[in-house]
Amino acid sequence: MTIPLTGLDMPVLVPAGVPAHALCVLATGHGRVGSSPSYWEDVSIGPRPEPEAPADASPAWSLRTIARRGCRPGGDGGWTTDGGLRSIAETAVTSMLLKLVPYGASAAETLRSTEEAGATGRAVAARLDDVRTWPRTALDVDGHPFVLWLHRRPEGFAGVADLGPCRVVLHGRRPPPSWRFTLLSAEAAQTAFGA
Repeated sequence: MTIPLTGLDMPVLVPAGVPAHALCVLATGHGRVGSSPSYWEDVSIGPRPEPEAPADASPAWSLRTIARRGCRPGGDGGWTTDGGLRSIAETAVTSMLLKLVPYGASAAETLRSTEEAGATGRAVAARLDDVRTWPRTALDVDGHPFVLWLHRRPEGFAGVADLGPCRVVLHGRRPPPSWRFTLLSAEAAQTAFGA
């Protein structure tokens, strides 16, 4: 199934040197405050599954670009706000662990695993300043270095970066081929992945 990017209004980060046909859009997110128009929040991409892979197999890695939208008013008095690095670090670790919850598990086991993943995500994200938990490395985006906070554990990896106009969440069993990426404009992402 192809997830369309029709109306995309945000940039999308993709691995440099990886052809678009080897990637696919895994998920998209939209937001809204009150009765205001909806807006794009995020786009997740990952490697296209191998034809022989089981239908329920999760990709080896996932790269989620989160638009920075700032504090925006809504028609009902509410507003939006961008989360900080700890917030997206929690998302990265929790998402990585949630991919390990087995399909077909009982409701009780699924609930326990989900709660455990969330608690671990919060605990690990709280240590974002600890270089033993989150060593820093360079993330190359179109030739410009950005800080990548990278957490590794037996189950896989989680990473976060702040690129200015967007923030990035990475997670999976193993990382992408390199830490080199390119930031596609909304138009280029629509062309690459189909509008």
